[in-house]
Amino acid sequence: MWISKIELTNFKSYPHAEFDFPEPIDGRNIVLIGGMNGYGKTSILEALYLALYGKDAIIHLARAGLKTDDIKGYPTFLERAFNGEAKRDGQDSMAVRVVINRTKTKAIDIRRRWYFKSVTGSWTRDEEAVVREVFRDVPDTPKKDGKNGFLLSDMLDDHFVPAHIAPFFFFDGEEVKKLADQARIEQVKQGLEGLLGVVLLRQLADRLKDFEAGKRSTVSSVDEENIQRMLESLTADETRLAALQRDSSESSERFAQLKGERESFIERITAAGGGGGDIATVKDLVEEREGLRNTQRDVQKQLERILADKLPFHLMPRALLTEFKTQLESEIALAEWEAECRSLQPKRDKFEWAFLGATSPEFKPGLTPEQLAVIKMRIETAWASLFHPPPKNCAETVVHGYMHDELRQRTLSFLGSLSVGQQDVHDLLSQQRSLTEQIDELGRKISRVEGIDRDGTMATLKGELKRVSDEIEALEAHIRSEDREVASLEVAVNNTRSRYLQEKKRLDDTSPTRSLLNKSERVRAVIDEVVPLLFPLKVQALATAMTKVYKQLAHKDQVAKIVIDNDGTTRILGKTGKDIVFDRSAGENQIFATALIAGLAQVSGVKAPLVVDTPLGRLDSRHRANIFQFWTSDANRQVILLSQDKEIDMDFFKRIKDNVSVTYLLDHSDVGDGIGRTTARRDKYFGANR
Repeated sequence: MWISKIELTNFKSYPHAEFDFPEPIDGRNIVLIGGMNGYGKTSILEALYLALYGKDAIIHLARAGLKTDDIKGYPTFLERAFNGEAKRDGQDSMAVRVVINRTKTKAIDIRRRWYFKSVTGSWTRDEEAVVREVFRDVPDTPKKDGKNGFLLSDMLDDHFVPAHIAPFFFFDGEEVKKLADQARIEQVKQGLEGLLGVVLLRQLADRLKDFEAGKRSTVSSVDEENIQRMLESLTADETRLAALQRDSSESSERFAQLKGERESFIERITAAGGGGGDIATVKDLVEEREGLRNTQRDVQKQLERILADKLPFHLMPRALLTEFKTQLESEIALAEWEAECRSLQPKRDKFEWAFLGATSPEFKPGLTPEQLAVIKMRIETAWASLFHPPPKNCAETVVHGYMHDELRQRTLSFLGSLSVGQQDVHDLLSQQRSLTEQIDELGRKISRVEGIDRDGTMATLKGELKRVSDEIEALEAHIRSEDREVASLEVAVNNTRSRYLQEKKRLDDTSPTRSLLNKSERVRAVIDEVVPLLFPLKVQALATAMTKVYKQLAHKDQVAKIVIDNDGTTRILGKTGKDIVFDRSAGENQIFATALIAGLAQVSGVKAPLVVDTPLGRLDSRHRANIFQFWTSDANRQVILLSQDKEIDMDFFKRIKDNVSVTYLLDHSDVGDGIGRTTARRDKYFGANR
């Protein structure tokens, strides 16, 4: 796959220019377009984005390192791109054409045109994208984007580069490198978000939020103070619960660390010969006691769960629970009956159509409209009699409409698990007492074990062992207390959330608009929940791909691999497995950024050309040689480089000319009124003829 043509008409400083690129074969996969700064190199990259992605290009241009006006957006960008000569001459259109060859015989010809007012040069908001599929140089019927079910974005998703990963293939090397100067974590996260389509999900969430804001302004004012108070209470409890859970996680990590320290002290005491053979007994006793304490914590959690989750229901009147369970069962039966009715409705319509539409045998004499109406009523009555009245086990009134079918089933299952007998609680308490007695006995046994301290070292080690053991006991007590608080708060949060959702649903059900808003909020909630879970799907694959590319590009051979954590933190490991910290030089940062982009492109699975503006920046000669070797390592991938004379100078050009398929040199001239004109000269590169 390669880009075979880019044609610009009245675009920026180009009145008209055509760039034709051959197929990358025989090791010649590099296209070199040279121009001084300000001569129109970046305009080619911008034109490619606009032709392919239209108004969606603006956000991706920014992610590719190109400057855009985020506030004024697409219209302003187009009006500034409209060629000054064309505007001065009263012309009214600007166009960009891109031809993409999928094979030697198959191509996609895309031409996007924008229209402007001839007097003011302002965009008329008229735009058209015409696409032709070409087979053996014969174009097919043109298709217009957005017409007759055809979408250019779908074609690009299937056959070229989807918009959200375009910045991995078409980018400004110098500007993207600057992202690494600022924050590598954010750069990795942005890359993963683009790869996984998170950008699209967040755009959807933002649009849903705007939609909700617009809809809420049309809904009549309702007293929502009580719901707001519940929401504030729920938010506060959720915040507190999250803090407790974080602290619990940190405490568990510290607990594991302390256990490791205690094990280390025991091993050191054993190595020192403390207590002869008795120290092995100390180790065994401590391990046994630790196992009993773990079992004791499990028993405690079972008791707390019974108290928190099930005991409150045993305090409720049995008649109320029975009534609630019966109502749920009848509502489930009603939902199943209604579903059956809906599933058979198409058959009823098909039967009526077949009956009334039949021409044989013929009614003689023909039916009058009144008779036909009577037959239709008879059919309707007969069909309805198959389902009505509903079965006796169906609910007459839906009381718990705030529950969906799955939630009703889960609620019934929970009610069925409520049986907690006196013997269950008694057994758990007896087990807890027995465990406490065993733990105390082990503590006494450990205290009776004596060691020998020859030079004070043993006393020091035993003192440290006691300190760690005391800290472990204190931390265990803290964890138990925190676990109880977490369990209690989880119950409170679940109850408050249930009441909040129930009351909010009742409020939304008062109008179709509120119901629609509720659906929109649920979709946004799903997006918020899904996005953090996406990153681990590609992190390891990206780290592997980046490692391979980084080793090709860097001239430091101590790098073993790159590791990426789920939060985007990137670490470069040496051959000993330890982190390597490099100076954040311009060259190192550009190598890192190039490895990241190349890794993302590889993980995406898309085999597309690379278009790089300012490709080499301030790289030293060795880095330049490495990065160029990387670009030519895949002889079938087209690489279009937009370079100025200091990046790829004549000496470097002579070394790489065997890999270059075609060159262009951009000339620029002033035509008055502050307007510049760019022309492209084929097979020229800063004085070198090909």
